[in-house]
Amino acid sequence: MRRFSFLIATLSLYLFCFFQQEAFFDKKPLMLSFPLPAWSQKISLGYLKQLGAEILFVKTSVFLGGLEPGRDPEDYASSLAENFEVASALHPAFIDTYFFCQSSLSYIGAERTRQANSILQNGIKALPDNWVLPFFIGFNYFHFLNEPKEAAYFLNQAAEKPSGPQILKSLAAILAAEGGDIYAGLAWLKAMHAMEKDELMRRRYEKRIMVFEKAALVLQAIQAYRDKYGHPPPTLSELTPEFLTHIPDIQSDRFTLVWEPPTLRLVRSNE
Repeated sequence: MRRFSFLIATLSLYLFCFFQQEAFFDKKPLMLSFPLPAWSQKISLGYLKQLGAEILFVKTSVFLGGLEPGRDPEDYASSLAENFEVASALHPAFIDTYFFCQSSLSYIGAERTRQANSILQNGIKALPDNWVLPFFIGFNYFHFLNEPKEAAYFLNQAAEKPSGPQILKSLAAILAAEGGDIYAGLAWLKAMHAMEKDELMRRRYEKRIMVFEKAALVLQAIQAYRDKYGHPPPTLSELTPEFLTHIPDIQSDRFTLVWEPPTLRLVRSNE
């Protein structure tokens, strides 16, 4: 009975605040209030933590739905991130929080993208079989932060979840190589080749594996140069003929070797 009374009081308070917000909407810019810290809400709400998370979700939804056109998102980004963070702490398995966080926070700027990724990590812990959440993080690293190596890790993680699209593993291999982790990309491609049943796809993987193996040979030569001279070569041409007879030609395979000491990247052409 006491829990029911508390629930009615909480809902009544929320409805009062909602209608007050609507009444003042036309008078001044809409603001999103910061929530109470998650630890204090967990104590006060007890078994109603899920309700608290859903109330924060509704409050945030109402706020974003009422934003004036042209409003600078940095005006409310801090409170938006805090609301999502507290909601995910109160009810980590409530997946709507993460979808809304991805769509409304991650695009604002690099700092907000990293905050969104941190919140999405809460969802991965609570929903370990969900492939969409690591995909969101991988997309953020690639599209907003330009960090292909980190993107590759999470896209590969997404592909390994139950029902995760296997095509993401191929994309992860390409991004890993672009980020300088050629060995990881090669390992993922070989794993896909081993599991693939379709003969046409197997041949495609074999062709790409050959490209990655050529890049791996260059990596080995770079390491041999470093072991002998104590520093990486200034250019790849310094590897020949002592460590390589020639630099492998991979232009015909739509890849390019990019040497940015101390990192060798294998970059796929968009042509």
